[in-house]
Amino acid sequence: MRRIIVLCLFVAALAGCTPPVRQFDLKDQPMTCEQANRCSYDALKSMGYLITAFTPASPGGRGVVKGAFDEKGSRSVTVVITCGGAGPTVDASEDGKWLGQLEFKRGFYLAFTGLAEQRKAIEAAARKQAALPLAERESQGFEVLLTPLRGLEARMDFAADLAAAGILPVRVVIHNFTATQYELDPDDIVMVRSDGERVHPLALPAALERIRQAPAPSGDTPAPDLSALSAQMKAKLFTVREMRSDSSAEGYLFYPAATYKQARVRVTETQSGETEGFMIEF
Repeated sequence: MRRIIVLCLFVAALAGCTPPVRQFDLKDQPMTCEQANRCSYDALKSMGYLITAFTPASPGGRGVVKGAFDEKGSRSVTVVITCGGAGPTVDASEDGKWLGQLEFKRGFYLAFTGLAEQRKAIEAAARKQAALPLAERESQGFEVLLTPLRGLEARMDFAADLAAAGILPVRVVIHNFTATQYELDPDDIVMVRSDGERVHPLALPAALERIRQAPAPSGDTPAPDLSALSAQMKAKLFTVREMRSDSSAEGYLFYPAATYKQARVRVTETQSGETEGFMIEF
């Protein structure tokens, strides 16, 4: 018995019987599995890490985000997301370390919970504004937002590494907070490359053909289920051509992977036929 007590005291001296890192545990988070994936990915990026691998967690399963502090990978970290019935659990650790995890865990905890609270506040504000009459809302006018999903970020929305197939998915979100109806053509939402070349979105069959011809994934990454991926991309494709008064629409368009500096969106007022243009800088 005395030897067991001594051993416990020795371990306590090294790591503590109740390590302070426990206060930064993220267990049974009050969010969806998808939200846990996004907060984990964005938290590492906000801390300055390059995302080197990403497998999103699915309900009832596990996912992993790996990051490196520089391109040499001299300091690497791993975040494991487990989606259980009580809510996601997120475990972040610095690779190759048993002790000395406190600084990283604390930084990740603050980044993760800060992003989670920010998302909650934004969603609550959006619900509050949506309940008000159009004339009383803070956001008014016609709003266009385009967000390129570069690198592994697209794995959160699509079950494949689209970047490896030379495809850049772009999230399109449009809000019409006016009393006017507009029309638009998704095929005319143009991305502008750094050399000035204007690029139209790929047709879905062309995008899928790029994925079919892409090299097989390396390591333990399974090849994508092309049938399921095709259905997923079709379901999320931005196809809206009419924006009625007080309406919103969102979806994805797919472009050849390149360095883009801006995008151009044109809409036409239905009644007058007048055209308005929007330039979005990246």
